[in-house]
Amino acid sequence: MKKRILCTALSLCLCLGLSAPALAAGPTFTDVPANHWAYDYVERAAENGWVNGIGNGQFAPEKKITYAEMSVMLMRAFYPDTLSYWGGSPNAPWYEPYMAEMAVTGLDNGTLVDLSYKAAANELINRYEMAQLIYNFMKQDGDVTFNYNAASVQSGISDWASVPSNYRDAVTAVVAKGVVTGVDSQGTFNGNGVMTRAQAATVMCRAVDLMGEGVSTINPTPTPTQPSGSTGSGLGQKLPSGATAAAGVKSSIGKSDAYPTYGNSDVVSNNGYFTGATNTDIGNAHLEYEFLDWVNEVRVAEGHAPLTWVPSDAAEEHGLQRCYELVSNFSHDRPKGKLAAEVCASGYITSTAAFDGWMNSSAHKHLLMSDSYQYMSAARAGNYWIICLWRDSSIKQAEKWAYTNYDSSSENG
Repeated sequence: MKKRILCTALSLCLCLGLSAPALAAGPTFTDVPANHWAYDYVERAAENGWVNGIGNGQFAPEKKITYAEMSVMLMRAFYPDTLSYWGGSPNAPWYEPYMAEMAVTGLDNGTLVDLSYKAAANELINRYEMAQLIYNFMKQDGDVTFNYNAASVQSGISDWASVPSNYRDAVTAVVAKGVVTGVDSQGTFNGNGVMTRAQAATVMCRAVDLMGEGVSTINPTPTPTQPSGSTGSGLGQKLPSGATAAAGVKSSIGKSDAYPTYGNSDVVSNNGYFTGATNTDIGNAHLEYEFLDWVNEVRVAEGHAPLTWVPSDAAEEHGLQRCYELVSNFSHDRPKGKLAAEVCASGYITSTAAFDGWMNSSAHKHLLMSDSYQYMSAARAGNYWIICLWRDSSIKQAEKWAYTNYDSSSENG
């Protein structure tokens, strides 16, 4: 989408670029009058429900913005149906429905939020992290192209040499697309600078002009077309409890009836789970239950509630799928969409060695000890290992996307 450039003078941290549509006369907020540099952007963001005031008719335009505030603005603009699918506690923090969905879909990859959104929620977000979040949303939007000359864009950023390598793709993309611009006439990005609420509203307007509001739906209602019933070959058997029987899935999976899972569909997958998945490739991946006991032993010793094995056919099947995907692409980045938090390992011969490796890594152990999750699944494919961490909302994600073989980048369903 081509951007319309509006010439305007600024002395603040962001250079404005995109014009905003006409809004109703009269300011909504007493502290953002009509002559305020961000008036049109704040009015537009508020009118569309991307951001709220702070009460008493005020917006607090110069107040620094947090990860929670920025995340909620992004999710309200681009995934407005989030709340209708979120299965968390009604007493959860105000930001949790939005940040939880970001976590399970990978929209927070590469940011501090990815480690623990609850720990980071009320921290101030800097421009590097904000750029990474917006870049993640851009990549999810199939209509955004990245056909710019990266070297040319980077040459216009005066402090490019100081941009950390992990943010360089994101900074290049948001600058190239005009969503975020420099803070001065030299094009200084100032990535460690902290955003204000007025600046965030400006960036939101630019992002929406680029991607369009409500660019996709995280959890469309599935419309499977194949008939109900078993796939045959003895797959898809159930226990009297309704749980999927170990005898009803592929024997190579190593399914145990001591760890029951339940299907969300009458359509049986090619692996024997009741998920509606049509052709889920799990290769030589199989389940590894011992990790549950080992993780819980450490969690309890350190004062955390134990996890339980994930009770969903779809979540267990997707955990196997993710493990096999690691064999050809050992990365947390998943082009088809991230549905669970995970720790991964490769090269270890035994499960004990893989577990010790995770425990000796502060970042991996931190995630395994997180109180944000209630369930886990684990699998191995050769010398590749994975533990997937789940909450109720992420299980719902897996069940919604099972019918596309867990490809949440699908346009609709």
